[in-house]
Amino acid sequence: MLNTMMHCISLISSFIAFIFLHSSIASQSLISSQNPDNTYYGNVSYPGQKGHDYDYTSFNPNQTYRAEAVIEMFRFAWNGYYTYAFPNDDLLPVTNSFSNSRNGWGVIAVDGLDTAIIMEQEDIINQILDFIPTIDFTKTNTPQPSVVSLFETNIRYIGGLLGAYDLLKGPFSHLDVDDEKVDALLSQCKTLADTLKFAFDTPSGIPVNHVFPNNHTFYRRGQMQDGTRTAGLAELGTLVLEWQHLSDLTGDPEYGNLAQKAESYFLDPSSEIWPGLTGGNFSVETGKILDAYGGWMSGNDSAYEYLIKMYVYDPEKYAIYGERFTAAADSTIAHLLSHPSSRPDLTMAGSYAGTTVANYSEQLACFIGGSFILGSTALDRPDWLRYGLDFSEFCANGYRYATSGIGPIVYSWNLTELSWSNFTNQTEHYEKAGWFINDNDLFLNGQAPEAIESWYYAYQVTGNPYWRDVAWAYTLAQNRTERIGSGFSSILNVMDETGGGYENFMASYMLAEVLKYQYLIQVPEAKKGIWDIEYAPNGVGKGGNVNFFVYNTEAHPFRVRAMEPV
Repeated sequence: MLNTMMHCISLISSFIAFIFLHSSIASQSLISSQNPDNTYYGNVSYPGQKGHDYDYTSFNPNQTYRAEAVIEMFRFAWNGYYTYAFPNDDLLPVTNSFSNSRNGWGVIAVDGLDTAIIMEQEDIINQILDFIPTIDFTKTNTPQPSVVSLFETNIRYIGGLLGAYDLLKGPFSHLDVDDEKVDALLSQCKTLADTLKFAFDTPSGIPVNHVFPNNHTFYRRGQMQDGTRTAGLAELGTLVLEWQHLSDLTGDPEYGNLAQKAESYFLDPSSEIWPGLTGGNFSVETGKILDAYGGWMSGNDSAYEYLIKMYVYDPEKYAIYGERFTAAADSTIAHLLSHPSSRPDLTMAGSYAGTTVANYSEQLACFIGGSFILGSTALDRPDWLRYGLDFSEFCANGYRYATSGIGPIVYSWNLTELSWSNFTNQTEHYEKAGWFINDNDLFLNGQAPEAIESWYYAYQVTGNPYWRDVAWAYTLAQNRTERIGSGFSSILNVMDETGGGYENFMASYMLAEVLKYQYLIQVPEAKKGIWDIEYAPNGVGKGGNVNFFVYNTEAHPFRVRAMEPV
C-alpha cells in the first residue's frame, strides 16, 4: 500500500507538471481524422485530418506515460468519492459533499468497479467488493422511497455487476480478490433484477421505465393525458444485452425473455420512417409507435447501438439484430447524411421528423462512429468504416473548435436558426467550426463518454495514432477545466477557455466510461487483451479484429456467447 501511495504521489507531481507545461496547447482548438480522399488540410502532423492549425507533434507520445496518467485521474476521482461521498451515489467535488441521484446504492462504486479491474487497482477493487454484498437492492436506500429509472439502473448497476463478474471470472482472475465476493456480484445482480422485473408487467410487455420498487407501483412520468403510458425507444431497446446475459449466466431464462419481448416491438415495428429507422415513442399498452421523430440521439440512441452489440454477443442466435442494424445503417447513409455549409469536409447523421431531416445532432449521438466501425468488421461491411470514421471526426472537430477543449452538448448547422438574433453572435464561429450551439442554456458540458468511445473503436481498427492524440487532447482539457476540489465536474461554458465555472457533480460514468476508454486507447500494446473491443491479436491496425467481449452502453464488458466470435 505504501509503495502504491508513493508511486501515485510521484505520478501526480509529474502529471500535473506536464499539464501546466502543455496547458496552452490543450486550450487550442482540437482534432480530426482519416480522410478517405486524402485531402491535405494544412496540418503537418496528420496530413489527413480535417480542419487546420492544430499540431500534435509536441505531445508526449509515450503510451505508458499516458496510461499511467489516466490511472492517476481514476485514483484521484475514486479517493475523492471514497473520502467525501462513499457509500452514497455521487460526489459533489467543489463542496466535498454527496448526493443520491441513483437511489442510494452507491452508483459510483458499482459503475466504476470494472474500470478499476482493467487498470488492476487491487486496493480499490477490494474496497468495492467488500461493499457490494452489503447493498440492499430490494428497496431504495434513500430517506424517503425514491423513483427508480429502469434504464439507468440497468446500464449502471446491472451492467456494472455483470461486467465486473465476467472480468474477474475470466481474464482478470489472477487478481488477489475474495472469490465469494466475486460470486456475490452475480447474486446481487439477480436480486436487483428480481426487484425490478415487475416493471415489465404491462399489457404489451414493454416495461414502465420509472417505478417505485418499495411498493411495486408505477410513476406517472411517461403517461399521456388520456392515461396511455409510453416508453422511449432507448428505454425499451437498452435492456436486452444485460438481461439476456443475466439469463445466460444464471441459467434462468426469465430475464432474457422479458427483455426480448420488449425488444420485439422494435425488431418488428408497427411503422418505419425508412427501413430500420423508426419513431421514438412507443405505447406501453399496445406496442405501437406513436410518433415519427427519431435519429441516433437522445431518446433513441442506445437502441440502435444494441442492435449491432446483440449480434456480436451471439451472431447465430441473434442474426435478426444484425439484419436490423444493417437496415438502419444503410438507411442512415441513404437519407440522413448532412454536411455543414461552412465545412463541407464534415459529415454527420441528422435527426428527422417524418422524412424531413434536420441539420442537428448531439453529443449523445457521438457514439454512432463506434457503432458503424463495429458493424464494419462484425458484419463484414468495409464500406461502413469510412462513415464510422467520418462520424468520429465530426465529434473530434466539435472538441477542437470548442475553446475549452470540451465539446458541446448540441450541434446545429441549421442556417435558418443561425440567422436568428439570439444566435448571430456565433456566425464567425460557425464559419470556422461547421457548428454552433442552438440553445443558449446549453453551453455547459463535460465528462462525456460518447466521442471518446468512437475514437477508441477507430484506433483499434485503423491503428492510426491520430485517434490516440485526439483522446489525449481531451484528457488534458479535462484536467485543465474539470478537475476541481476532490474530483471532476462538468463545466458551465465550453466556449470559455477556463470552463466558466462548475456544476459541482461528478458523474458515475466519468469512472465507468470516460476514464476506461481514455485508458484503453492509450495503454501500450503489451497491456491490451481479449477484453478490448475490436481486439487485434496481431496489433491494432493490422486487421483480424475480433470481439471476445462486447461493451454495454455504459462501457461494461460482457463475455460474448458466440461459438465463433466476430
